[in-house]
Amino acid sequence: MKKGVLVYLICLLVYVCTAQEGTMVPPSANIFPIDTSVAITNLSLNIIENARVVLNWKQPEDTTFTFAVIERSSGGRNFEVVAVLKQSEIKPENEWIDDAPAKGRSLYRVRFSGKDGQPGFSKSAEALIAGDISFRFYPNPVDNILIIRSESLLDVQIVDAVGKQRVSINNLQGLQTINVSALEKGIYFLRINNHTTGLLTQEKLLKN
Repeated sequence: MKKGVLVYLICLLVYVCTAQEGTMVPPSANIFPIDTSVAITNLSLNIIENARVVLNWKQPEDTTFTFAVIERSSGGRNFEVVAVLKQSEIKPENEWIDDAPAKGRSLYRVRFSGKDGQPGFSKSAEALIAGDISFRFYPNPVDNILIIRSESLLDVQIVDAVGKQRVSINNLQGLQTINVSALEKGIYFLRINNHTTGLLTQEKLLKN
């Protein structure tokens, strides 16, 4: 009798442990927002040299859409706007390049907006960029305000194509904004010193 009860308890314990393991999510996994939108066009994605993400999509046939908004979700956060294309910039077949993608896993999609106020969405596409995920910056290309998010303490420099320092900010952490309206249109580089990891990295920045 005791032997039968013991076998029953062991089987029950194994069942409970197995059920718990089936519902566990690895702590390092990215939990992306659930995209419940109905895709009205496909979105293809290519990664070049682990440094640029190239998006391609066809403009929907609906002529009421006058804007194409590129959205990105990084590290399991909600979708955020990284670029806006005006009607004059939209073609039947479109390409947009993210020259400073977030490190780690990201989701991209294109939101189409028009006069009627009802948005449409492309199919989402996933990108995986290796590297330091402790900081990110956007938008890129940038017009006037550059946004930097960092989990670690950073020193940030913006230098031009010939290596001349144009902006320097030390001990930056959290969500910060940098006014770059005084910079001329062209190519710049962000030089970032991570106090926590000791890493020195450089990222390309385009100024409109």
